[in-house]
Amino acid sequence: MSRTKGILARVRAIFRSRAAEARMEEEFRFHLEMETQRLIGEGLAPDEARRRSIIRFGGLDAHRETMRDERGARWLDDFVGDLRYAMRAMRRSPGFAIATAVTLGIGIGVNGIVFGYVNSILLRPVPARAAHELVALFNRDTKTGQIHQLGYEDLVDFRDRSGAFSGLAAMTGMPLNLVVPNAQGTAAGDMVWGEMVTENFFSVLEMPTAAGRFFTAADAPQGANPFVVLSYESWRKRFQSDPAVVGRVLRINGTEFTVTGVAPRGFRGMRMFGFWPEMWVPIGMHGVIQPGSTRMLLGRGGGSLLVVGRMRPGFDHARTEATAIAFGRQLETAYPASNANVSAIITPAKVGFENPTFVKPVVLVLSSALGIFASLLVLLIICANLANLQLARAAARAREFGIRLSLGCPRGRLTRQLVVESATLALPGLAVALLVLRLGVYAEPFLTPRLQFQVGLDARADMRVMLFTAAIALAAIVLFGLVPAMRAGRSRLTSSLSSVLGAALARGTGRPSRVRSTLVVSQLALSVILLVGGTLFVRSLILARTSDVGFDPRDRALISVNVGLQGYDEHRGARFYDEVLSRARQLPGVVAASFAFPAPFDTYNRGARLYVEGLANSRDGTIGTDVSFVGDDFVRALGLRLQEGRDFTMADSAGAPPVMIVSRSLATRLWPGKDPLGQRARRGSSSGVEVTVVGVLADAKFVMLGNVGDARVYMPVKQRYRDWETLVVHTRGGATRVIPHLRDIIAAIDPALPTFGATTMGDAVASGFATSRSAAAIAGFFGLLALLIASVGLYAVVAGSVAERTREMGVRLALGSTPKGIVGHLMRGGAKLGIIGLAIGLAGALAVARTMAGLLFGLSPSDPVTFTLVPLALGAVVLVATYLPARRAAKLDPVAALRSD
Repeated sequence: MSRTKGILARVRAIFRSRAAEARMEEEFRFHLEMETQRLIGEGLAPDEARRRSIIRFGGLDAHRETMRDERGARWLDDFVGDLRYAMRAMRRSPGFAIATAVTLGIGIGVNGIVFGYVNSILLRPVPARAAHELVALFNRDTKTGQIHQLGYEDLVDFRDRSGAFSGLAAMTGMPLNLVVPNAQGTAAGDMVWGEMVTENFFSVLEMPTAAGRFFTAADAPQGANPFVVLSYESWRKRFQSDPAVVGRVLRINGTEFTVTGVAPRGFRGMRMFGFWPEMWVPIGMHGVIQPGSTRMLLGRGGGSLLVVGRMRPGFDHARTEATAIAFGRQLETAYPASNANVSAIITPAKVGFENPTFVKPVVLVLSSALGIFASLLVLLIICANLANLQLARAAARAREFGIRLSLGCPRGRLTRQLVVESATLALPGLAVALLVLRLGVYAEPFLTPRLQFQVGLDARADMRVMLFTAAIALAAIVLFGLVPAMRAGRSRLTSSLSSVLGAALARGTGRPSRVRSTLVVSQLALSVILLVGGTLFVRSLILARTSDVGFDPRDRALISVNVGLQGYDEHRGARFYDEVLSRARQLPGVVAASFAFPAPFDTYNRGARLYVEGLANSRDGTIGTDVSFVGDDFVRALGLRLQEGRDFTMADSAGAPPVMIVSRSLATRLWPGKDPLGQRARRGSSSGVEVTVVGVLADAKFVMLGNVGDARVYMPVKQRYRDWETLVVHTRGGATRVIPHLRDIIAAIDPALPTFGATTMGDAVASGFATSRSAAAIAGFFGLLALLIASVGLYAVVAGSVAERTREMGVRLALGSTPKGIVGHLMRGGAKLGIIGLAIGLAGALAVARTMAGLLFGLSPSDPVTFTLVPLALGAVVLVATYLPARRAAKLDPVAALRSD
């Protein structure tokens, strides 16, 4: 027989074990019968002949084992036997089995959830062909290092003449007023988030469609291509995944658009943290999407376009960036007025991208690493705890192991059995982990800010997450099962067979093993690291929530409208605003009402440039600042603090002299050492409209907590009309109750005008520390879970020690030791473990805390309050975990203890 046929025969024998066993028994019977017949022929009686044939043949069981080894089935039989034994053990101690499955499942599942978020941020590529070839292109100021988005004219030049990209596309986001006509031809408007993209956007990405096709630059000239591509989620939610949606007509901002296709599942645009667009329209339709946006297809040296490109074949990142920088120098020479000191920078866009000044890549990597680190620490603590419990169970089975070893059981066989038992205990935990993993999707809304348009991280469990979770599960099973198994396999035969009291006296200590103590110390140390991190984030959140934002957010409601999306011109929009304010101020309990856009902690921001003659440290005498366009009486409506001058009034209309109110920071920057009231600045440049300062407000945070850019100018909306405004109402009757009345007022004036962003000012402020709140919730959860598990592990070690030392405690009590002395003796051992774990943990926590410095608000990584509270909390846990079993030991009856076995 060839080697290949021999291997195949063995494989068949393994998987057809019943047939192999039957053939083996038949062969044994044949040989026994042949030998019996031969002896009968020699004159022996049948019974004697059979007895002698069995003696000559030898032990049947030994022959059976030999033949099983030869066909390679022995390991399978042993495994089945070990599995049956493990199942019986689980039935004997269901409580332990359930606790193991739940704790291990939670640990594995939480790791899978955390990795799912990291995967969605850093690892999951966009569903485009060769996504690693995608890069983002930005402008960089060579003097200040600031990074800016591109203007359309620079985009066209880079696309057509730079030679760095095989394709270059751009996008910009905006709200859209969507109307999906029903069977009767009418439907209410809904505000959705969309993106205007260059006509070659989908061609550059090279993605498959879920239905239909993508629009292209060849479809129609700019301004005459009213096409729209739906996101997969919008197609599923609004059109129930109807394939007939292709060719359907929708009304966007009052204009009919034809659906050409549906983007693939999982594609939510190229932005990593922006709103998820429901649809994409060609940028050539900007006149419809953003009425009055005459400069959308113009601009150099900076603009509003996020640009994504595909590297040329044979180009890597370095070569592409070098080519782009060289072309940027050509543009600087050709257009010195707009492109002076403007260079280029590219960033990877495989998983999407953001402006590097908005979200620094190092912060993303650090946050992701800390999340995975925290979840892995929790899993390690769980594994150490389960390993400790397994060691305690192994110690209780010492005599069983001794008997098996004395009967000739190989140590490897014993180790293998214990590994199978641990794996069997862990298998139900995998089911729990899958359940936790599925539930993780429902936790996302609690970890992301609640805004008028959908945001999130899309932490679904894809193949990468499942493989990571499987690897973590395998590692966890090995970690908590292998150490006890190897230790039991190395047990000394004489020690295993001795009595518990004899073993204790022989060792002279009776204390827990060094391995179990090391595991407890490790759990406590890891718990300290997580507790310190969680406490730092929680304290940072508290500081953020109690910080002075510069205005009073209480009893104030917000609701936004964009009349431009409904086709309002300036005259009609101004009349609409006046009517809304008039009706809102007449509501019962309303103290003040006004408009402000952006309002505090809005998800948008607007900028302006002011020119002041002789302004130091500025380019061409101008300075950039944030701006809000507000109505009269806005100071009282928003709860801002007026330090000098006056608020806007109805007299500050379009025909009145232009005025503005500035924040204290901006006033100090523009006119240092001077009284800002009455000072003048020009809008945009030295030739712009001159504006007079009529008031100074205390600095207020409008963007996010911790933001240092508090410089802001306020301009009356009647002098600087904007079609997007937020109604701010200060009421005595509760901000939440007034919101439905505000909706009714707007609907009564224009039923087709959608409202959005309806919230209270308190909730808007809360969104400013959404990141801190999420970090605090996650870190606090990990820290408390780790401390709970570690305390259970310490309790188990002390309780196991008490159970093993029952006779020792009886001897101590019989020889005159007091219950108080027994308690102190046992607690000193637990306290020693706690002190060692605390010392190691604090050292590790300090190192980890320093890496978190950039994620904390107003708090030092070595915060003394945190590094005082955590040791106190751990000390209390150690005292409780050691006192309870020690007190039980002190109540032992000496006679009963001495009789225990």
